[in-house]
Amino acid sequence: MTQGYTDHYFETRGCRLHYVEAGVGPLIIFYHGFPSFWFSFHHQMTALKDRFRVVAVDGPGVNLSSKPTDISLYTLKNLALQIDDLGRHLSGDEPFYLVGHDWGAALAWSFSQHLPSRLHKVVAINAPPTNQLLALLESNLEQQTRSQYMWTMRSGAAHQAMTANNGQKVWEQAYAPFRGRPHYTPEHDTIFRAGLGQAGAIDGAINWYRANIPERGNVNESDYWPSRHASTDVPALLIWGEDDQTFVPEFIDNLGHYAKNLTIKRLPNVGHTPMLEDPEQTNLILSDFLDV
Repeated sequence: MTQGYTDHYFETRGCRLHYVEAGVGPLIIFYHGFPSFWFSFHHQMTALKDRFRVVAVDGPGVNLSSKPTDISLYTLKNLALQIDDLGRHLSGDEPFYLVGHDWGAALAWSFSQHLPSRLHKVVAINAPPTNQLLALLESNLEQQTRSQYMWTMRSGAAHQAMTANNGQKVWEQAYAPFRGRPHYTPEHDTIFRAGLGQAGAIDGAINWYRANIPERGNVNESDYWPSRHASTDVPALLIWGEDDQTFVPEFIDNLGHYAKNLTIKRLPNVGHTPMLEDPEQTNLILSDFLDV
């Protein structure tokens, strides 16, 4: 499964990041969402590694990366600067491509808003920019309802259930829907179980929410990073699985305020994880957009 891929570690800003790479060419950094790790992009890496140097990261707290207890190390600013450090480590001052899903997509948007000169293009899969999400959490009742998990899983019964037995319940809920699909094999299931089962990985991933999503009803101006109205001119692509239940689709109507050079590709009958649910279509869209 991982033939031709190599594992590496990189020390940056209080964290030891694990990443996997393959291929030769322009650099693409892939960044996963919750609850996942680098392997969520294995289909895309396989499809693109003949033309690109593909690198997928385990974020802080996740899988084989370090799991610091200092919550400040999980803030968007620190995460974005980690990406910049990794990009410079891999390809010097040369701009790169950044592709993210869920939290990784929110981070990719923020990175493109803060450091646009570092990117050729940015791709977000099924997530709004973080500053747009915070605005929705202030004003959109449906998004507040959909986002209840962002608060309930931090402690108490929900947290205990998610972290018990090395994340067994999270693994079952997150990946059971893919079983039986021809592109999702028992080996894939085993790899995802191993990643989510790393000691402390579920709680480490929840630290992203503790660091960046304020308590309910308590969003302040200082919570927005880079700022409330930050936008990017970097050529941007949103891949949107239309059956997504995590984010309200209305955010797409205003997404142009946050990304000025925007392309949107919608996938009907696909949910929150297009790269795992419909890798063939996702790969075609990515390949076309990233074409150099």
